[in-house]
Amino acid sequence: MTTDAETAAHRDPAYRRVLVEAALLNAAMFFVEGAVGLWIGSAALVADAVDFLEDTGIYGLGILAVGWSLRNRARAGFVMGILMTLVGLVALVQVLVRLWYGGVPSALGMSVTAAVALAVNVTVATRLAAWRGGDSSMRSIWLSTRNDALLNGLTVVAGVLVANRGAAWPDIVAGLVIAAVNLWAAREILTSARTELRAAASPS
Repeated sequence: MTTDAETAAHRDPAYRRVLVEAALLNAAMFFVEGAVGLWIGSAALVADAVDFLEDTGIYGLGILAVGWSLRNRARAGFVMGILMTLVGLVALVQVLVRLWYGGVPSALGMSVTAAVALAVNVTVATRLAAWRGGDSSMRSIWLSTRNDALLNGLTVVAGVLVANRGAAWPDIVAGLVIAAVNLWAAREILTSARTELRAAASPS
């Protein structure tokens, strides 16, 4: 996608509308999934809830970035990468907390809540698919949403395994994977944003 095309995409009213809807859905899911995760003691759900909060911030930055210059959009992408890094670290901390306190989370609560989260992320990812080939800001939004949908599916499976095994390790593993995926995606986005910042700073 060319720079002109990227700028036009950012100014597309449909893109902004999807981001607003996505931000509202993610903010709601942060409270729902976080509350359930804390209630049943699930590391994966709490980590994913924080991920929803991160996505709310990312969509908010995406809304603000509409009409910005390439350099400022790259800066927004850089901030999004930092947010992803923080979520990965918070997920790791949550896993350590669950390991310390122990206990087996509710398998049904995990699976049902993760299934609702999956439906939300698949809906948002489908609507954002048309803009996934844009700049680092757009790519970070798409990658974050796509990864979240995959991780929601993993948490559903983890809930089934918790029920089958009667143990907490599937929840712990899912929490670790959520952390790893966020840290990996953060690295990709930060690298892309740095490249765009260098390109924007170079004389034309």
